[in-house]
Amino acid sequence: MKNWYKKPVTKGILLLLAHITVVTAVLSTVVLMFFSGGVWTGHFLETSGKPYEESKSFKNMVYDATWQVMEGIAMKNNFESDGKYNPNKLVDVMDLGRNGEITGENINGLAYELEDLVNWSNEYIEDGIDYDEANVVVCEQPDGKYYYYYMNEFQSLIQEKKLNIEVANTSSESFLNELERGNYTSGYYDTLAIKNEKGETLYTDCWTFNNALREKYTPVGAANILEVVNKNPALNGKLSRVYGYLQNILTSLGPQVDRYLYTGDTWEEGNTNFTYMYVDESTKKVYTNNSHYKNYDDVKENLDEMKSNSKGRYLIVRPKLAEFETNMDISASEWRTMVKSYNYSQKVDCIFAAVVDTRFPIQDAFYTDAKEYDTYAPYLKFAAAGSVVCTVLFLLILIWMTLIAGRNGRDEEIHLNVFDRWKTEIAAAFVFLLWMIPVFVVGISWGGSSIQRISSYAADSYNTALYSDAYTMAVRDYLNISDMIYIGILTAYTVLCFLFGYLSLVRRLKAKTVWKNSLLRSICLFLKEFWNNRNVTFKAILLLGVFLVAHWMGLMSYDSGIFLIPMLITEAGAVYIVVKSAVAKSRVKKGIKEIASGNVDYQIPLDSLTGQNRQMAEMVNNIGNGLQRAVEVGMKNERLKTDLITNVSHDIKTPLTSIINYVGLLKRENFEDPKIQGYLDVLETKAQRLKTLTEDVVEASKVSSGNITLEMMDVNLVEMINQTEGEFTEKFAAKNLIVVQNLPDEPAMIHVDGRRMWRVLENIYNNAAKYAMPGTRVYADLWLEEEKVIFSLKNISEQPLNISADELTERFIRGDISRSTEGSGLGLSIAKSLTEMQGGVFRLYLDGDLFKATIEFPRVG
Repeated sequence: MKNWYKKPVTKGILLLLAHITVVTAVLSTVVLMFFSGGVWTGHFLETSGKPYEESKSFKNMVYDATWQVMEGIAMKNNFESDGKYNPNKLVDVMDLGRNGEITGENINGLAYELEDLVNWSNEYIEDGIDYDEANVVVCEQPDGKYYYYYMNEFQSLIQEKKLNIEVANTSSESFLNELERGNYTSGYYDTLAIKNEKGETLYTDCWTFNNALREKYTPVGAANILEVVNKNPALNGKLSRVYGYLQNILTSLGPQVDRYLYTGDTWEEGNTNFTYMYVDESTKKVYTNNSHYKNYDDVKENLDEMKSNSKGRYLIVRPKLAEFETNMDISASEWRTMVKSYNYSQKVDCIFAAVVDTRFPIQDAFYTDAKEYDTYAPYLKFAAAGSVVCTVLFLLILIWMTLIAGRNGRDEEIHLNVFDRWKTEIAAAFVFLLWMIPVFVVGISWGGSSIQRISSYAADSYNTALYSDAYTMAVRDYLNISDMIYIGILTAYTVLCFLFGYLSLVRRLKAKTVWKNSLLRSICLFLKEFWNNRNVTFKAILLLGVFLVAHWMGLMSYDSGIFLIPMLITEAGAVYIVVKSAVAKSRVKKGIKEIASGNVDYQIPLDSLTGQNRQMAEMVNNIGNGLQRAVEVGMKNERLKTDLITNVSHDIKTPLTSIINYVGLLKRENFEDPKIQGYLDVLETKAQRLKTLTEDVVEASKVSSGNITLEMMDVNLVEMINQTEGEFTEKFAAKNLIVVQNLPDEPAMIHVDGRRMWRVLENIYNNAAKYAMPGTRVYADLWLEEEKVIFSLKNISEQPLNISADELTERFIRGDISRSTEGSGLGLSIAKSLTEMQGGVFRLYLDGDLFKATIEFPRVG
């Protein structure tokens, strides 16, 4: 099959294969990344041949478990008192901000109860940052220290004359207004003094602090934060740090408490194969999920016991890297740093030990992960191979689709669809939005919750001093079928959008329409046209500019109303100009419509038209005058041609009649010489043909000029067709033509001139008798409709019909290009003219060698 690779079916198959290959490659890659810890690390090649406890997946599980355990220990220390959650525990903001530790003591003076901070944190996270802008005034004392006021408090003191402002070049009211807007910073004024009632200078400068949080809860022992800061010399000048610590605490404290309260007993003894022991050397306290390891005095024996477990994988992290012990392939420095990140001072020695029973007697997360690993790990190599093979196949399919884009199996042209004709930039934006919006919606509904979610849950996330040491904990969940379905759908949709846009771009490149159909090019052309017609466009822009300037000046001065009247005058002028222009365009449009419809005498009224509109109307009127003159000249020439043809025809008829008569007389002489008799026969035939041509020319001239009189009457077209068929029986028989008539039994009455109608039928039948292929059939069909009578005559032409149907109705045009047959080429033209004069419709239809003439008249009775 020729050009099979371009067929629509082939393109459809390629499109389906492209989706299948990409979806398969992506899903294979996801499986590899999930079970091997990263497809690009090459772990899947190593993992597939190793037991679970030596796999990357197992190491990740140990790492995740350790993070959660360490965070749980840190949260217990922060949120518990005497082993129970204490909502009334005091939280020192500065201590928590610096060290990430809640001691339960108010050391720095700014403290809240834990429950208040948790509620504030939840509200803060739900509502977002809530700044109390320009609400705090910072006043600098002569000794360089600071005193802080809330804005309303500061304004009240000024109004009550307890504080007096002295500032150069402005009033105290203006100063207060600008201060309230937050426009002043330190050193804004060279001379500024704020004095008390006695005239003593209390402050030499003041400015607004714009990063104060709106206080929803009060600190312990004070009405607000500023009261604490003003009373505590250690916090003087550190207001930014106070609010910074507080904002960091509010960002993370609520979620941490929620995790502490609702995490459950995942790592408690009897619920997990993971056994841990955390030893704080400073307090000699042991945190563990094994009841036998709680005694600090037995730490060394317990560590030895954990190492001696032959059915487990263990690790022991001590303060020194040289003391790190493990039977797993892991990094000592990474684990030491992770453990120390939960040791807030990072100076206290601690020991962390953990062991995993690789027999997995308890069905916990390790057990489930091991089952999944044993199930899928043997297939990771197949997944890797499938990912590579499918990627290569997709690239090959993409190359194939690129080569055949825009082409079909019928020709070598580039075919563009409707979308390909969109502006290039608009099409690109449409494809991007077509992809982004559904993906965004689906992404929100899904969230990718099951595939190695990453959450920034570090125990010191509110500790600005330790931000650089904060780690990211990977929360390990399980890859389920719903995740694969989501990923597959998103991938297939992404491929669909990509191919839709990419193949459209390829077709545009092949058709060279990327720039030609560009929005930027259209803008450039518009600017070029604007510049080329600058004598008109500059005037329009100037008028528009005046209007906009006056309009906006009026809007901007709405309060004072200075430019309101000019704006109204300008708008009234714009309305007047627009209305006048619309009326002028309507007149010009009407004039063009009248002239186009044939009323060349129409003149557009010029009254009240000015400027370019008047010039345009005058030019349209001149066009009408010119058309009228051209029509008169054309009609005059046509009359001259008609008169010439008529006169010449009449002049020919007189000698032609004599020639015919003399030929008849000569034939009566009975010449014995056969040559002479042959000459006379030829002369008689040609003379008769010339006579017929002359009569046809005269009749055609009369018909075209309308110089004939019609005698209209009701005629039965069925009878007239039967009579015509009888008249042409001998002619049809001479060429072995068989007439097949299909006429109704009932009369087909039409209102026409009988003699002229006979001439129409005679010309149609005569045309078939002359030009039909010998030995074929001629079909005469007449059918009646509710309001019409339709007759058609069909035949197969003897000569090729390589001209149009309209040309056959022109004068002197014959289907016989060689003109070897009889005929003047006027028959069909006369038939069409006579039909239309009698109110009928005359149509010709050509399809290869099939010739069909149809006449249609209104039905009478």
